Amino acid sequence: MPYRLVVFDFDGTLADSLPATVEIFNRLAADLGHRPVEDVAAARAMTTRQFLRHHRISLWRLPRLVRRFHAAAAERADHLRLFPGLPDALAALRAGGARLGILSSNREDTIRRCLRANGVEGLFGFVVGYPKLFGKGKALRRLVRAERVPAAEVVYVGDEVRDVEAARKAGVAAAAVTWGFHADGILRDSRPDLVVAAAGELAAALTSRAS
Repeated sequence: MPYRLVVFDFDGTLADSLPATVEIFNRLAADLGHRPVEDVAAARAMTTRQFLRHHRISLWRLPRLVRRFHAAAAERADHLRLFPGLPDALAALRAGGARLGILSSNREDTIRRCLRANGVEGLFGFVVGYPKLFGKGKALRRLVRAERVPAAEVVYVGDEVRDVEAARKAGVAAAAVTWGFHADGILRDSRPDLVVAAAGELAAALTSRAS
């Protein structure tokens, strides 16, 4: 049976936002006192908590950084592009009967502006902005209950280890994509249910895995 509900992370999973993310993060570094990203490959091999420690971001300072970051990211939402091949993959999943949604740490208005600019907003049944780096599992569990879909028929698609962890905590399948923030190796170490290496393969990978 195909997945009835496919929930996506946004940044790095749908939106090709890593270059903008690094630029904004580094621009805020001088003002907020954290260490800038100098080696993107090294950053992609760190878990979120390792990244925070390495860049000298304490948990009590994190909310301010997130607010400032989201405000800066919102200014670019209309110019942010989805990864090549994803619009067709999303359309194929929707045509196959799946309900699509988004659960992201980004803001809902920013996400919707990007989706609209890329012509895919109508493919999604909902967009949920959860403005915290941690706790996605709880938010995903609430979302699945609200959608009234059995957990066995739900998959969460993300590009970071914390997305895989969120799916595990919510009791749903985890699909990790390798074109986003976290590198292939660290994603595989988190043991997702499946790994997708090319955007054009997403629809087929989810369908075959759920069959």
